[in-house]
Amino acid sequence: MSVLNILFVGSDEVARSIAKKSDSRDVDNYVYKDLKEDGAFSTISILRPNNYPEKPKPFFTSLTVSDFGIIEVGKVDGTFGEAIVSMACAGIENGFVIINPSEREWVDGGQVKDLLNQAGLGNWEFVDNDGVIIREKLISILNQIKPNDENGFVVAVDQAFTVKGVGLVAVGHVQSGKVNKHDGVVFAGSEGNAIARSLQVMDLDVDVANIGDRVGLALRTAGAFREDLIGKGSILADSDERFEVQTKSDFELNKATFQKNDLVVGDVVHFCSDLQFIVGRITKINENVHIKWDFPIVLNKDSKRNPLIVQLEATPRIMGFAQF
Repeated sequence: MSVLNILFVGSDEVARSIAKKSDSRDVDNYVYKDLKEDGAFSTISILRPNNYPEKPKPFFTSLTVSDFGIIEVGKVDGTFGEAIVSMACAGIENGFVIINPSEREWVDGGQVKDLLNQAGLGNWEFVDNDGVIIREKLISILNQIKPNDENGFVVAVDQAFTVKGVGLVAVGHVQSGKVNKHDGVVFAGSEGNAIARSLQVMDLDVDVANIGDRVGLALRTAGAFREDLIGKGSILADSDERFEVQTKSDFELNKATFQKNDLVVGDVVHFCSDLQFIVGRITKINENVHIKWDFPIVLNKDSKRNPLIVQLEATPRIMGFAQF
């Protein structure tokens, strides 16, 4: 089973034309399952941050679990600019653009194309506002995804809760590898361990959850495993060897396109990676940026995704991505 996680910036109406709405919290989720001849299925999973741009956190955290982008352009404004620059910083090199002008607005497709090129998204494709055609294009992309043969796994948690008779359940996105029923689980940055008693993907009991899946893990914990600390931004994995926990960091900032502001000592920024959204304050700037974090960050040394640096007072709010 293959999954394509898509960050969508646009209207509920257009998202519904592509896939069925399945969940709505701070991020709306729309799902379409493509059944194969062998009985397996591939999944289109659209993540639409609620109340963006007014509430930026769901947008930036969704960036860290997405592999493809879709932007509905109602007008060319600061929100559009921030969205494309943020996707470029996150390394989302492929996506679709839907020109759908708002009432009394006119969108210059040539201007949009120029801005995409400047942002580093020259590979993005312009598509018509037709949900069926867009879905068919996405299925074609899904069919090109190779099966996952990685050993081990990393799961970025977006929620956790206790179920009577079941125990601790953590729900999140498989960022790499695949998790099997009865696999051992560690909580990155904490001691203790757990066993994946059962797995659910799309409300179905499964024996294996693959990269891209949004999986629910029922956990049997042991030792010093801190159930009380599990929540959005927690990292579950087969081993903690690939992780580094930092309370202070220094890194090179790859500045975002169109970002004219410079960071200075005393600025407050957010680290955004694997659904983490952690605040820190800049203590020194030389060739690198030095930051003390309010809460420890967890770095996945094997991750192919760029850790984002966000400053909520800046315009655009994406400062760039960090190279540790």
